Amino acid sequence: MSSVIFPGLWGSQSELVLAVDSIVRSKSAVVSEQLPLLLKKHKPDFNALFVNPARDVRDRQTVLKSVSEGIILPGNTTPRTLPKLFTQEVVLLSDVIKLNELVCVDLLLAGEENLPRFPSLTRGLLAVLLYFDGKRSLATCLRTLVQMREGRTWTFGLQHSTVDTITSFTSDLMNEGLVQKILDVLTSTDVTAEIEALEQGHAVGDVAHRLMLREAITEYRNTLAEVLFMWSCQNPLPATDSLKVLCHVKKHCNLSKTGTLESDTLALFMTLLYCIDLDPLPDNAASLMTDSTFTKNFHKELTEAGSGSKASDGLIAALHLVWTVSINVSATTFAAQHLDQILAEEEMLLDWTFKHEGLEFFTNVLMKSSNFFKEEYYSSRLHTLTTNLIHYLPLRVGEIVADSKQQSETNVKSEYEKILDLMSALYKGDTSDLCDIFWNPDCPSSPSNKDTANFNKQTSLFKFVKVGAEQVTGPLFVEYVTFLSAISGTAQSARHCYNLLRADGPYSSGNPLVTWDHFFSSLEQYLWHIHEQLEGVKSGQIVSVPTITQPELDALLALLRLTAGILTQDEGLRTTMAENSQWHIVSTLFGLLSCPVVPQLKGAILDCLAVLTKTPELCLSLWQQLEATQILPTVQSNSNKLGIQSELEEIESRNETYPESRGFLDLVKGLLATTIPGSLGVGYRQPGLVPYLNFVKDTIFLKFDIRAYTDTNEMWEVAAKCLDIFHVFLDQFNVNEVDLDETVNSPAFLLLSQLLNDTPLLIKTMSVIESGAKVLGKAERLSGGQLLATQSAVKLLSLTLDMQDEVLNLLRETNATAIVTPLQQLLLTINPSTRSTDFVIHLAKLLVPLNTDVGIAHGCLKLIVAACSKPGTLNPVSILLTQNSSIAEELMQSLVERLETDEPENAGGMSDETNALRQTIVNLMISLLDFAPPNIGFYLLGFDTSRPLNKTVLQEPGIQGCKRTVLHSVIDLLCKELPPNSVFDTPKLSQLCYQLLLKLATNRHTGAAVLRYLRSTHDFFGKFLEIHPHSSSSREEEEDEGRCRLQHQTEFLQLLALELLVTSRANLTSYLQRLLVGLAGPSSTIQGPFHALEGSRKLLSLLESVCRLEVGTFVPLELHFFDSEKLELLIKQHQYKEGSLVLVNVVNLHKSLQSELNILASSNISVAQRNEINEEIKAILNNTVERNLVRRKISLKRAAFDAWRQVVEVMIVGCSNELVPSRQTLLVELTQAILAKSRDGHPLSTLLSPASGCVVLLIQQLRYTTQIPNSDVTLEGADPLPPGLLQTMTRNLVEAIIQCGGNMQQARAHLYAALLHCLKMSASNDTTDLKLGGAIAQGYQLVDSDSLSVLCSYGDIFIESLCKDASKGHGVTKVLAFSLLSIVLGADTYQNWLKHLKNKGYVKHFIESINSDNQNLMMGLSQDNIKPLFVYEAKLAFLSQIAQTEVGAVTLLEAGVIPRLCELTILHQLPVTSDLYKQHLLIQPVFTLLTSLLISLGNRHVLANRQASQFVCMHSELITTIVKNDTGITKEDYMDLQIVTSLLAWLRAHNLEEEEDAVNIQLQSTSTQLQRHLINLLHSLQLPGKCTSNDTDPEVQTLKLQIITNVVSYCVSAMGKSQVIHALFSPEIGSKKGNSLTLLIGMLQLGLEGSSHHSDSYTQLIHKALHVTQLSTEEQRELACDIAPHAEKCSAVQRAKYAERRLEQMADTKDKELTLYTQLIEVLVYLLWRHTHYYVVYCKGEGPGGEPLPKKLYSSNQDNIKQLTRELPLHLTDPFLKKIVDFCSNKNNSGVTSSFTSALVRRIRKLVTS
Repeated sequence: MSSVIFPGLWGSQSELVLAVDSIVRSKSAVVSEQLPLLLKKHKPDFNALFVNPARDVRDRQTVLKSVSEGIILPGNTTPRTLPKLFTQEVVLLSDVIKLNELVCVDLLLAGEENLPRFPSLTRGLLAVLLYFDGKRSLATCLRTLVQMREGRTWTFGLQHSTVDTITSFTSDLMNEGLVQKILDVLTSTDVTAEIEALEQGHAVGDVAHRLMLREAITEYRNTLAEVLFMWSCQNPLPATDSLKVLCHVKKHCNLSKTGTLESDTLALFMTLLYCIDLDPLPDNAASLMTDSTFTKNFHKELTEAGSGSKASDGLIAALHLVWTVSINVSATTFAAQHLDQILAEEEMLLDWTFKHEGLEFFTNVLMKSSNFFKEEYYSSRLHTLTTNLIHYLPLRVGEIVADSKQQSETNVKSEYEKILDLMSALYKGDTSDLCDIFWNPDCPSSPSNKDTANFNKQTSLFKFVKVGAEQVTGPLFVEYVTFLSAISGTAQSARHCYNLLRADGPYSSGNPLVTWDHFFSSLEQYLWHIHEQLEGVKSGQIVSVPTITQPELDALLALLRLTAGILTQDEGLRTTMAENSQWHIVSTLFGLLSCPVVPQLKGAILDCLAVLTKTPELCLSLWQQLEATQILPTVQSNSNKLGIQSELEEIESRNETYPESRGFLDLVKGLLATTIPGSLGVGYRQPGLVPYLNFVKDTIFLKFDIRAYTDTNEMWEVAAKCLDIFHVFLDQFNVNEVDLDETVNSPAFLLLSQLLNDTPLLIKTMSVIESGAKVLGKAERLSGGQLLATQSAVKLLSLTLDMQDEVLNLLRETNATAIVTPLQQLLLTINPSTRSTDFVIHLAKLLVPLNTDVGIAHGCLKLIVAACSKPGTLNPVSILLTQNSSIAEELMQSLVERLETDEPENAGGMSDETNALRQTIVNLMISLLDFAPPNIGFYLLGFDTSRPLNKTVLQEPGIQGCKRTVLHSVIDLLCKELPPNSVFDTPKLSQLCYQLLLKLATNRHTGAAVLRYLRSTHDFFGKFLEIHPHSSSSREEEEDEGRCRLQHQTEFLQLLALELLVTSRANLTSYLQRLLVGLAGPSSTIQGPFHALEGSRKLLSLLESVCRLEVGTFVPLELHFFDSEKLELLIKQHQYKEGSLVLVNVVNLHKSLQSELNILASSNISVAQRNEINEEIKAILNNTVERNLVRRKISLKRAAFDAWRQVVEVMIVGCSNELVPSRQTLLVELTQAILAKSRDGHPLSTLLSPASGCVVLLIQQLRYTTQIPNSDVTLEGADPLPPGLLQTMTRNLVEAIIQCGGNMQQARAHLYAALLHCLKMSASNDTTDLKLGGAIAQGYQLVDSDSLSVLCSYGDIFIESLCKDASKGHGVTKVLAFSLLSIVLGADTYQNWLKHLKNKGYVKHFIESINSDNQNLMMGLSQDNIKPLFVYEAKLAFLSQIAQTEVGAVTLLEAGVIPRLCELTILHQLPVTSDLYKQHLLIQPVFTLLTSLLISLGNRHVLANRQASQFVCMHSELITTIVKNDTGITKEDYMDLQIVTSLLAWLRAHNLEEEEDAVNIQLQSTSTQLQRHLINLLHSLQLPGKCTSNDTDPEVQTLKLQIITNVVSYCVSAMGKSQVIHALFSPEIGSKKGNSLTLLIGMLQLGLEGSSHHSDSYTQLIHKALHVTQLSTEEQRELACDIAPHAEKCSAVQRAKYAERRLEQMADTKDKELTLYTQLIEVLVYLLWRHTHYYVVYCKGEGPGGEPLPKKLYSSNQDNIKQLTRELPLHLTDPFLKKIVDFCSNKNNSGVTSSFTSALVRRIRKLVTS
């Protein structure tokens, strides 16, 4: 066993690399502070970068013995045994790469750990790749450190301390021989040799592995060379090191296969150029040129013979020129006597340069290197060299120009030509504005020394240019014009060049050999001569046209290229030159195109014309000229003109080069991109552009790959140009109904219809993509024309995909005859070349990282997304991609590597395309989750699609064979935001990643697995909760970044809410409590704008982050050219939905506006007007963008608050109360925070609806902290609410209601509900029993005085708001408004608010609206809509509350409430209503209102009784139905019976003394009909006795007692008050049938039994309540759970108190039932006495006083009466009567008079015994 410490060349180096990268990207101050320690720690790594740790025999033995003895690996304390095969691989790897054996162990372990990222490689092959990749990464880190040094060229804007640290560290490396180490590595490391050595050791895999190795080694060498280059840019290398670099490049001039410099040699060569001063030195600047020793040694080394190769000689010759210029610059900058000797050899140095082709080296070897123009400082240094050559060596340059005239007669290029070629190549490839220095400057008004020097230099350069224009002739002409083209690469330089060649220009002091007048007049003359030759020529006749020599052709081509270049740069020059009346540029050029001239000339002419298309004003004339000259024949003609189509087939195809075709394609593309005239060809052919489309499509594109080409790259260029034209056609196409008409012949629609069918055009386009995929399949990269063609093909199909849905929809709507097929289906058609459906596979192959073009990968992925997202195509695509495991794995690896590309967003350039691709990958995963598994999306995310997805157990890569999937990449990308990295450079991508995780978590197949993986493996929620909300930086946070962070927080909180719910249900208590504590605890990340909330709760901090987002508004535009209304209609036409968000498509809007402008342009508007219209269009587009932004902000703010609300709701409702710390305090703080932020002008005022909904929940839960849910029982042991809290909340809620507009009905409803809860908490439980015929009314809760005073303090405003909502609000708002009105009026003891309602007419309005309620109810019942039913119930409940007082009852009566109730026709439809609950809701409120009204008015109010009687008569059918429903199926039936019988008993008792008017007669008639049904209830409703089942609902028992009491009371009234009663019960006794006295006696007996039983129960309950602690635990728990469901979790003391309270409630119920029994027994005794007295006394023939009885009494059965007299003592025995008296005596209360009952008993006893 051995313990070793590995150098960590590949493992720990990532720490330093990430730190340096963080400093560069985010300028992280935290990382900067750690940098010194990191640099000190990793300094050995840089040493290992150059020299590998040596192999050691002892280390090898240690590795071999680890099979049995084990080895202690880094990070472990226990030894680990290694497999024998592993140790053998270590030894083999050590021998192959010549690396220490112990380090190879670490390397192989790293390879094994990273295998999931590279499933196609073995650990050994991956270890080799990691070895070179580690060297490359560390070299890149070193280069970055050198770049960050303090120096003369650039700065990173870092802290001074950081720069000092880095400068000191890198200087130490330099002092330790950094340059020599790098040169040694470059000398010893050869790419080819390294690959061959690895192949011999079997360390090279497939073609892709070989390519990755080659690239890693090459980049390693290049990066090391660039380290020296970066150093020299900032500071010159030391003298000795500079000489070392010179010696190295002399010996090792490495060229590529194309003959250009390799990148490493290029970097070293440019290093020398920066070491040697080529610019005048600033004051006190250090320079090697001041060192005489250096200059002497450098000159000596430079002039010594080199390696003898041509490349080396050329490089040395180039350095001779550099050295010459440097010496001359130095000599003029400072006194340099030590340079005099070298200056004397200036001629020799220059001659050496020219002799050994030093200038050609710059032009053909140096600047043609692939990396030259990619590095700005390369071209700028060469620019300095060439310009200083002209400025500081003017005499020698003058001689060179003079000598060139003599050499022009020979075929040998002069030195002047070579200088021109050098500068032409330099400035042609340069993309900056370096060429502006060549043109005449303005002399500075008060020049400094530096300004003067620049002016003098610029003057010298301009003189050089001007002399050439005046003196250059013959063969030099082409080179000079080419030079002019190169230095005219900017708008400013182009205008100067134009003026230079003007005959009357500002620079025309001399006699220039060529002018614009001369050039264009020559073209006109050439055209005229050709026309002369063609005059009179008949068709088919051979004619000779004037020919020009090759030099003349070259000159024309050069001038045309110059013209095109100048026109490209300056729009003003395009208009000026095209409209020049003397030059006739357009007509002359088109005329030449129609003549038989060489294709090269035609190609250049077409290129020049294509540039003119950039000016829209010229395009219409260009279209007309193109059509008029018939370059492309669009009409049949007998002319002998060949036309471009014939020239393509007969001339260009024979020459195997196609300049004319390429130029024509550029012209058509330019014209199409600017304007498309719909009337082109009107009058002589069918108008339109179809001929041009057909030519490009049929003649060029469909045949492009069957023609012969000298250069294959040209073939792909032609294809790319054709595809670009197709793209422009479609891009300019606005889908409309007119274009679908076949007679219109729209070229864009024709093109689109062919792309949406299986046509040759689509097949050819797909073949282009297939060819690109095949190239990548050979492990080669796409380049040149094929890359462009593949890009264009993918873009075209992508655009087709974007447009197809709109076209398909329009075709369906218009029933057009055109037939198209969705592109998704066409992607699955048979590939003619392979006879299989493999096109999607080719798209997948283009996603491999080998394809460095992000645009292609993005487009291919977009097409795959479409193929996978279209219904009906998912399964075929999934099968296609997964039928071959290697393809599926390759696709997964490609997507993973693309996702893990580390590119920040909004960095510009390729990074934008890279991130667009990464976003599309995540969007693909999101869209695939919408489809049922199995599909390719779930496979790419790591789920096992061979079995149910919920069985998948997600693991880290490498564990149990788990591959690295897209899900792993997504999580790792998000984890970059966590400390210590805290990188926030891909906000949009991170947002999509959050959305993907959220969609996975909410998917029923994947949710459990994903949440478990996030929870257990990454502690995702705990870590991310700590960083949210994100703290602001020290600088003011940018708005876009703030929105992105808020979006991330939104998605995370939605995930967190789901996680809280899942873990709560799974009872993961400890984990859940940690999350809850994190939410309810203080926030530690609040900084900057959050300083006022430091130490506040995390939830409040999260809410504050939502409030920080300012939505803003957009200001309407003031338009001058566009009509505002029409513009708004146009904007609406271009709206689209993004989820629930409605946005405007700015691109399409721009197209529409631009088309309007083009139409105006055809009406010859002035340029000034066009510019003004363009400015207005820009303003419209900017305003539209701002409008979209405002809408996005509103949507984001709403979503952010909704996510926060979800977390709060789950936390408060879904989690156990015990787990939430300080729950009551938290609820109070959250409620107050939301209410405070919801006022007008506050952050949440725009989100009042969702905020008010959250307030409802919080106040409800706050209420439940002191009361048991759904009851008014106070919780035992609950903390009391702070004093004044409820009043404060009430005030805030009322203010919010007043401020809330009437259009925000949802918000008002929420606020009303919250206020109801708040008032409920402050209410006192005072229940008022309203007795009416034995009925007990519902209790009403009163508001405490403090809350009432708060409500009153707002005066009429609040009550007006309530009344308006109760009148005109939505359904729920009405219900809640009526509820609040009921509570307020119930608490208003002085009835001030009732007077207000009456005076304002609201009471009258509410009553009159009952008719409209009737209509709504009828409609609602028919449509199963119960909203009107609830409004109706709330309104009548409110009116019932008013009726509770006499004043209120009188108010209602005066307003005509009872007549309105009589008009409720909906009550007549109740018998056919099947929903019994709806019946109950309709019946109960009406009868409750009537009952309350009659009780409040008393029995003396004749009008009320009369109207109520009329109500009974109007709805007698309903009442009869209710009374006949004696089955008592539900509690609601009993409630209806109770309230109806109560009303009938009241009316029967109070209407008998009225006059015999029509109402009473009708009532008596109705009562007679109802009487029988009421008495039948006494048979059907069993009076509860002592044997009643305990399972019977106590409320139902009470209702039965009330109903029976009401019926018996009705019977008392029905008997009448005269001595001769209306007998209701027959004299039969002992018979159980019919309504006899037996029924009364039996009910009396049951009542006595029941009352006795209830009395005993009441006594027992009271006893138990007094001795509740003596009850068993189980009994206590059962009693407590009846009142508090959570009682099982309470303490024993709290449980006992809940049990005691429950017993008290039960005793109170028994007490009420005993009262009902007492009332019932009294009435029964009275009924029994009256009937017995009637039958025994009045039915024997004489009435009192001996008067004869009425005739009807004689009809009674005298036998029954006699039997009654005999049997009455048997039933009414003394014990029975005594029992009645005893009960009444024991149960004495205010409702029963025992003396009255005793008197009745005595009379009964007297009748029995008489």
